[in-house]
Amino acid sequence: MRTARPRTGPLSQLGARRQRAARSHARPAHAGPGAARRLDGGRRLLLARVVAAALALLGAWLPATAAHAAGTVTLADRSPKEDGGRWKLKMTINYGGTPHLGHIPMLFSFTPTVHYERALTDQSPDKPILNKIPLQNQQAINESMDVGFSDGSGKVFSITKFDFVLRRDRGFEAGEYELVIKRASDGVQMGQKQRITLQGENEIMDRRAIVFTGEKKKKDTSADKADAEKSDEPAKEEETASEPAPDAAEADAPSGDAPPDEAPPPVEPKQGGCGCRLTPDEAATPLALPLVVLGAAAAFARRRRARRG
Repeated sequence: MRTARPRTGPLSQLGARRQRAARSHARPAHAGPGAARRLDGGRRLLLARVVAAALALLGAWLPATAAHAAGTVTLADRSPKEDGGRWKLKMTINYGGTPHLGHIPMLFSFTPTVHYERALTDQSPDKPILNKIPLQNQQAINESMDVGFSDGSGKVFSITKFDFVLRRDRGFEAGEYELVIKRASDGVQMGQKQRITLQGENEIMDRRAIVFTGEKKKKDTSADKADAEKSDEPAKEEETASEPAPDAAEADAPSGDAPPDEAPPPVEPKQGGCGCRLTPDEAATPLALPLVVLGAAAAFARRRRARRG
C-alpha cells in the first residue's frame, strides 16, 4: 500500500503563499471591533502627548515675571511733557486684593531704551535736529517709594492713585524708558512692564565736521588802524603840550632893534661838598683843628713821662 507523499515542489510552495495571504486579509474582518478600539486609543494618546508638549513649550516661553505679576498698573499719560526739568507720572495701582499694610514699599525701575539727542550737523549747522539713538544693556535707574493704600482714617483699599515725579538731577533725560514696578518685600512685579516716553529738549551736541585748510584768514587792518590812531592821540597831545605857544615864544624873543644885554660874570665851578662857599677864616679852621689836637696829645704825653720819671 502506498502512502501519499507531501509535495515540496514549486507549485506547492506557491499555493501555500496564496493561502497565507488570504488568511492575513481575512483576519481584520473577523476581529474588526477590537482593532478599531485599539487604533482610536493610540491616536488619542498621541494627541494628548502633542498637546502636553505644546503647553510645556508655551510655559517655558512666557517670562517668569508675568507668571508672578500681581495686580495692575495703569498710566494716565505714557508721554508726559517736561515742566521745569521734571516729569510727572500719574498712575492707578490695583494691588490685586486688600494689602496687609496701609503703605507698601515699592521699587520703580526705569531702564533707558532710546535717547533723544539734539545735534548740530553739517546739513543743519544752525538749527539742531533730533536723533533717536537706540540703547542696549543700560543700567536701570531705581527709585524706592512707599505707595499708600489707606486714607486719613486708616481704612485700607485695594486701589490707589499715585503720582511719581522724575527729575533731571536724578539722571533722567528726554527719551524712552521701560518701567517695571516691584514690591520691595518679596520682589513680586506689580502689573506688566510699561513703556514711557519723556518729552523734552536735551543739551545740544555739536556734530559738525572740523575742516583744516592751509589758507590764512585775512587780518582785519581797519581795527588795527583804529587802535593805532587811538594810541597816537595821547602822544600828539603830549607833543603839543610840551611845545611853547608861538605867541609866547615871539614875545620872549628879543627884538632885532634892541641892544644886546651884557653877559653875566663867570661863576667859579663847584668843588664838591655841600656846595657852600666859605670865607678865608672859616676855610682855615678845619686845617688848624688837627694841629691843635696833635699838640694837646704831645703835651699830655710829656706830662705822663715826667710823672713816671
